[in-house]
Amino acid sequence: MKIAVFDVSHWHFPLYLAALADPGIEIVGISDSANFAGTRFAEQLHCKLYGSNEALLEQDFDFALVFSRHSEMAALAERLILRGVPFLIEKPCGLDLQEVRRIRRLSEERRVYVSVPFIMRVSDLAERLSPAEGLTPEGFQHLSFRFIVGPVGRYEKGGCGWMLDKRQAGGGSTLNVGVHFIDLVAALTGSPITAVSAAMRAHRPDVTVEEQSVFTCTNAAGQIAVIETGYMYPSTAEDQRDFAFSISHTASYIRGYADQFYVKDRDRPQGRSTTVEYNTDAFYSAFLRRSWFDLAAGRAPVAGLREAEHAVAVVEAGYRSAAQRGAFEIVDHRQ
Repeated sequence: MKIAVFDVSHWHFPLYLAALADPGIEIVGISDSANFAGTRFAEQLHCKLYGSNEALLEQDFDFALVFSRHSEMAALAERLILRGVPFLIEKPCGLDLQEVRRIRRLSEERRVYVSVPFIMRVSDLAERLSPAEGLTPEGFQHLSFRFIVGPVGRYEKGGCGWMLDKRQAGGGSTLNVGVHFIDLVAALTGSPITAVSAAMRAHRPDVTVEEQSVFTCTNAAGQIAVIETGYMYPSTAEDQRDFAFSISHTASYIRGYADQFYVKDRDRPQGRSTTVEYNTDAFYSAFLRRSWFDLAAGRAPVAGLREAEHAVAVVEAGYRSAAQRGAFEIVDHRQ
């Protein structure tokens, strides 16, 4: 399979390198609009670095990976869809709901395969919270997730300072991190989020996106979830984030932190603890491989533009809520 990779300076691109080294994968070229990491990755991948996305688009390839700035994602996605080329595109897939909805509709009209790496869907955690483990969708009573990643300076150091500018990024920790848990809640409960109350804050005066966010969400089934995200953890390579969760289900109560997964069943007095891989970085290559497998089998992606549209619609409802000091806002689920 011939692969083209657009805008490799994105901080997630290195997480896909394992899959791109698989047998039968040929990187026909990469681009780097940021002019930051392109030369290094071209040397590492033994492929050509094209001077622009336009130049790379002119090449012959079977599948694409899109890592562009959020303000440029939708236009590039539209070009690929009109060419009929299947691709993976990093969330949020566009600057706002209008852009994501437009490319979702176009991809469905043209029947072009597009996957979006909501990697929690292929994670060990999702498996542990599945019906196979006795956790039926209707049984969830309350879900709470906290995911605090490194400070905003890491984006500047990594050549992605545009992530701090709302005009180019569209949003901050909610749009970048929170969407994973918005999607996970919908996947676990089998029900879309329909209303949101939110509070947000930026801590650095020159940052125009939120660095801290708390969402209280209600889904169509009446289940409640709280999603807290932020750019505040003093991260290092060995210790990148603060991730914790607690879940109430009719079958059990579950808590997680560090590598622990603690379960206390409703019908047993003694809880039990096991370990789980919570490092989400481990699942990006797994998701890409799953995308290729589903494409070859003629199946829809495990997560695609419909799921991205739902997540971004929830985020935008949260932005409206925060502007109204936490008033509940209805999520726009128009088709």
